[in-house]
This record gives sequence, structure tokens and C-alpha cells, in this order.
Amino acid sequence: MRSLSRLLRRFTRAASPLTAAALLLLSAHSASAWGHEGHRTIALIAQKHLSRKAQAQIKELLGEQSIADVASWADEVRNKPEYKGTGPWHFVNLPLGFGYADFEKQLKAKTEANAYQALNDNLKILADKKQAREKRLDALKFVVHLVGDIHEPMHVSRAEDKGGNDIQLQFQGEGTNLHRMWDSGLIHAQGLSDDRMAAEYDHPDKALAEQWAQARPEQWLFESYLISTQQYAEATTGTKLDTEYYKKHIAEVNLRLQQGGIRLAEVLNKALN
Repeated sequence: MRSLSRLLRRFTRAASPLTAAALLLLSAHSASAWGHEGHRTIALIAQKHLSRKAQAQIKELLGEQSIADVASWADEVRNKPEYKGTGPWHFVNLPLGFGYADFEKQLKAKTEANAYQALNDNLKILADKKQAREKRLDALKFVVHLVGDIHEPMHVSRAEDKGGNDIQLQFQGEGTNLHRMWDSGLIHAQGLSDDRMAAEYDHPDKALAEQWAQARPEQWLFESYLISTQQYAEATTGTKLDTEYYKKHIAEVNLRLQQGGIRLAEVLNKALN
């Protein structure tokens, strides 16, 4: 059976937008997606694909900071009183088993706060120059982070196990859980800095990168949903993971980082042009 990463590449390259949409969305939970390294890698990739107009507006909002510098800000403030309602913004929880059409319907029908709703709301604020600078600044920081969260598969997953946080595993002899494996465990096992990962994984085929950029957030979510669904089947509580698991899935991790970077640049370019 061909790997899921190959399927996702083939799907994004060849499928129609509607069919491609059918391969993308479910549920995830509250640990900080990707950890600092993954979020920063996505932002570093995005920085290289920003338009001049977007770069100028980002500098106006962030000053001397870059989007990579603030990529984990949303995790750092989530427990502060003024941001206490933002915790659910970091994930989407949906049951397993949906095809794309039902997935999108369920996603759009959700009334509770979630990453999809939060991304859309913050993109609107960011694009509206009539909004106060402070609101647009916060919106920019949330967008940078939420695009990363949405590309971390376990942030689009089941509610009942907290996006894999309750699925206890061992990896290379140490205790972990399924959510943490995809947030940071596989990235740390790779042993590369965020700068090195951004340099290594920012070389997509031009046509493929364009297809990634044109995909809608609903599709990004469904892609993550497909991967998390596969992980629930592979890694149940008590599973001992080894280097074979790493070898099987590290390419999928790197693909999601790359796609996240390209897509973050695209939504920022649209909002800020």
C-alpha cells in the first residue's frame, strides 16, 4: 500500500479541487501543536513566499519581530485572563469516519469555538484596516499559529481522547502520548533545527506549491483528519513505537510543515494585499 504522504501528494497534485477537498478535516486537541520548532519552521517557510505588500504590513504591525518570532505566541497567552477563551481555537474535534462532503458539513455546522472558526474570524480582522492596530496585531499572531495547528494531524481528531493526549505510548523506550508524538516527538527525533528544516523542506515543485496554496482551509483540515485517522488505527494505548514508526511517518510530518508554510504565506498575502 502506498504511504499516506504519497497519497496526499498525489491527491493534491492531481485531484480536482472538490475531490481534493474530500480528503481533508476532523478533530484535534489542546497541546501546543508542533511545539515551538514546528510552528517556527512553518513561519520561516512562509516568510520566503510573502508579497512585498504583505511584508510591509507585517513590519508595520510587528516592528522588528518576524512572524517566526511570534509563531508560538498563541500558546504562550492562552492561559492569560484576557485570552482565556482562546483555548478551543487550537483544534477541531469531530468523530472519525467521515468522507469529505460530510466532514465539511459537520465542520461548518459546529457552533462551539474551534480552529476553523478562529482562523476565519482572525483573517477577517487582519484584512480590515479599519480595525484597531492592536486587534490586527493579535489577529496576525493568531493566524500564524492557527495555520500551523491545522496542519498538525492530531489537532484535527477525536474529542474523547483529547486529540490523542490520552493514548499513552512508548517511543524509543520513553513514555509519551500520540498527540505529543506528532507535536514534537517525531520532529525532535529528526534532530534538525527549525532553520535547517525550513531550508530543507522549502523546495516544492512550482505547480504542486500552487495547488497547495489554492487549497481551502476545509481541505487542510481534512488532510490532517485523514492522517489522524490512520494514527488511531496504528498507535493504540500501550503501543511501543520504534525507529520504523519514525521512518514511516517523518516524511508526512515534513510534508505538513512545508504545506503549512506555503499556505500561511498565501492567506497572509490575500489578507494584506
